[in-house]
Amino acid sequence: MPQKLLTEREVATLLALSHATGRGGQVHVPAEAVLARFRKDYRGYASEGLDRLVRRPERYVLKHPTSGGMTYEITTAGMKTLRELRLL
Repeated sequence: MPQKLLTEREVATLLALSHATGRGGQVHVPAEAVLARFRKDYRGYASEGLDRLVRRPERYVLKHPTSGGMTYEITTAGMKTLRELRLL
């Protein structure tokens, strides 16, 4: 079964997460670090995009509970997708 295409919102959020982690693997950042890369009026859309990326079966983003709150990590599949889209 072919993969469903990413929406613009999901691509923008995935790219922001990549920048927030410094394009490094296994770096966990809070949602605020990702959302801070968007204008204030777009942060709600970016938050939805982050939630959708976590739920996707391709596992582009992983969620990690910590004592300080929830953190997010971009996976190698997410980085590969950004490279295929020529955004990295």
